[in-house]
Amino acid sequence: MAREEILARALETNAFTTAGSGASYLNPEVWVRKIEEFMKAKLVVAPLAKVFNELLGAAGDTINVQFDAEISADALTETTAITPKALAYTQVQFVPTEYGVAVALTNKQRIRAIQDIMEEKTRSMGYALAKKKDSVAIAALIAGASNAVVANGVAVSAVASSDTMSTDTIADALKELRIDEHDGKYLIVHPKQENSLLKLSDFIDASVYGGREVVLNGEIGRYLGIRVMVTTQITANATTSTAYDALLMDSDVFGIAPKYPVTFNADYKVLEREYILAAIEEYDIEVLRGDGICMITSYGG
Repeated sequence: MAREEILARALETNAFTTAGSGASYLNPEVWVRKIEEFMKAKLVVAPLAKVFNELLGAAGDTINVQFDAEISADALTETTAITPKALAYTQVQFVPTEYGVAVALTNKQRIRAIQDIMEEKTRSMGYALAKKKDSVAIAALIAGASNAVVANGVAVSAVASSDTMSTDTIADALKELRIDEHDGKYLIVHPKQENSLLKLSDFIDASVYGGREVVLNGEIGRYLGIRVMVTTQITANATTSTAYDALLMDSDVFGIAPKYPVTFNADYKVLEREYILAAIEEYDIEVLRGDGICMITSYGG
């Protein structure tokens, strides 16, 4: 008998293989892809970061990113030599941290509704990782912001229902950035701040200029040329719980250094007859240029 015939008859007709119906839900590489897809669909802030891949797939646990300080030009005199400027650098250090999420599934349930359960859990794990990454990014941006304004110029402790996001408030934040030679390109708000923005006469809804992809990535529109994005990960103000700390920022003002991308692992506990499924990724998010970020505190009723 030919070798090809022996191989062809090695498996039973109904053997469950990696190509079988439903098998893909058990394969780690498929899980990773699905988790990443769900995570990408839910991310709002993290995709705005400048990415540093030096640690990805390489040895080491820390990278240092250097930035040169600005120098200025001077008027010259014909008979006088130019004096060299002193050079100065600042450094930002990235130290990645692991973030992860795990779920458990009994074998009894797995063999009864595997496809629906697996799809549901991939979505839940992807969304959880996305929300965590955005919350880490927002915390870093708020901590590293060099500028801050409060709606109507009131004290943070005195923010009331009349102190909503307005043209004047955004203009004040833009002024702070431009004083530091930055532009306001992204405005990230909480859904409770969104309502007052939508009522501004010059607000352009994303449905007018963008397709499905724009809306899915959290962009709700544009105002004064600024891309407006909404996420529940914007936090309530620490002093006034009815106020929220939105962020107006330039591009490339913060960075993300991934150590390794989403990794999926599964373990089966024989005695308990239970699957443990875990998704993990490792990264660090740091502010690069704090003067390109302005925190805007306004009412969010």
